[in-house]
Amino acid sequence: MELAIENISYEEEDRANIYLEQQAVFEKIFQLLDSSKIAFVGGVADYINLRSYYEMPVHDLDIIYQDEKDLTPVIEKYNLRRHGINFYNINESREVLVSEIFINKKRVHIDFFKRNFSKMRLQESYLLGTKVLHTSFDEMMKFHNDHIPLLTSDTMGANYEWRRLYKHSKKASLYNNVRYLKEKGLLKQLTK
Repeated sequence: MELAIENISYEEEDRANIYLEQQAVFEKIFQLLDSSKIAFVGGVADYINLRSYYEMPVHDLDIIYQDEKDLTPVIEKYNLRRHGINFYNINESREVLVSEIFINKKRVHIDFFKRNFSKMRLQESYLLGTKVLHTSFDEMMKFHNDHIPLLTSDTMGANYEWRRLYKHSKKASLYNNVRYLKEKGLLKQLTK
């Protein structure tokens, strides 16, 4: 596992930009699980990696783990269900553990995927004032760019979902734009 460390807090920005319901679920996850045993991927990693440049929402929480026993407190408290994985072939297991937590009558969806941390680049950053592991900028940029050709209607056939293709295309564009502007020395971070 390659680990980079970011020491900027962003707590004030996180509290302003992450929905209250998602903040409450993050707090529950931080209380129940050892943050060194899980890492955030998907939209949460995108948010952390790109929050200096774009304002973007966090909807669902995607979390990876190496050993299911590390999830025991969440499994016991939130009745995680097992589902097959239809779209992504990057997990050690062909299943995902799913939970839905309701806060203020709104559903927050959480997916837990088994992954081998040593095969990926992780970064340590702050999220809502808590140090967390997440997939790195380069890892997420590669993921989104690599998935565009895998999610076309020709490739997916009957399983094609235009929203999924659009999501990866949009996020790949955001990462590619930041990388391009950094390389050209033209990048300015958002100031709040």
